[in-house]
Amino acid sequence: MARISWHPAFVQAIQLELEDYLDVLTFETEHQLTTEPLKIDVLIIKKKKDAVIEKNIGRIFRQFNIVEYKSPNDWATIEAYHKTHSYARLYAALNKVNINDLSVTVVATRRPKKLLAFLNKQYTVHNVQLGIYHVKGDTCPTQIVVSEELSEDDNLWLNYLRNDLAIANLERLSKARESELPMDAYVYVIAEANIETMEELEMQKKKGFILSEKLDAYFGEKFGIPAEARGEARGEARGEARGKAEGKTEAVLTCLQARFKRVPQRVEKAVRSVSDPSALDSWIAQAATCQSLDEFAEAVK
Repeated sequence: MARISWHPAFVQAIQLELEDYLDVLTFETEHQLTTEPLKIDVLIIKKKKDAVIEKNIGRIFRQFNIVEYKSPNDWATIEAYHKTHSYARLYAALNKVNINDLSVTVVATRRPKKLLAFLNKQYTVHNVQLGIYHVKGDTCPTQIVVSEELSEDDNLWLNYLRNDLAIANLERLSKARESELPMDAYVYVIAEANIETMEELEMQKKKGFILSEKLDAYFGEKFGIPAEARGEARGEARGEARGKAEGKTEAVLTCLQARFKRVPQRVEKAVRSVSDPSALDSWIAQAATCQSLDEFAEAVK
């Protein structure tokens, strides 16, 4: 099966979720922290610092909001949590932003049991609503959002961004309120990730099942995704794969530089010699939490 680029679809999903607040929010996708490929999945900025966001996933928002997304093929690990917080600290340091003006959101498709167990030991975790867990006691306001647990009534777009949808889900999606926001990447990913259900849908359409006009235009022939959207999403996937290891290497080094000013050549050489993304994820967490460069060097031997 072809690689599915979930991130562009997630960006459209979270914009659709927060559509009522577009006048007070700015969305910066893959916000680049440095000149190297070190990027935040989504940076959401309040245009007015005192704007109040009543939407459930945005109630913890401050002026600058770091969002990390984990697709159905990925997991929100302890290392990913530390990495996201290190991104928040780096953003604050590089942009001279008060850490109290930041929030962190980790969006996981599946319930991250190990991460939630870890957080319950370290901090206080409140399950404030279906799929939304607030973490009290970390550096800045933090939440874990589990999209498969979210209410369809409150968070249709995020809840449906997964690979186990049924015909009934697609029918409900077809009746969702119309939006002026782009949906092409979102619908494309749903079609690609739920190929068997889409084939069932094609059979239903032959029997007279009608989608909303906008969704039908998107689904259409071969599930209705415009050629330019398919090309953009696949290009995104290729670029993401190429820059993944390099970006994580720079994340480790940038975090160490921000915390300790100077990184010894032997440490930099050791970091650059590794290309395994999972190992680099662990090293990002070490770089964000170690007490000294010696401790970091010992941990990554």
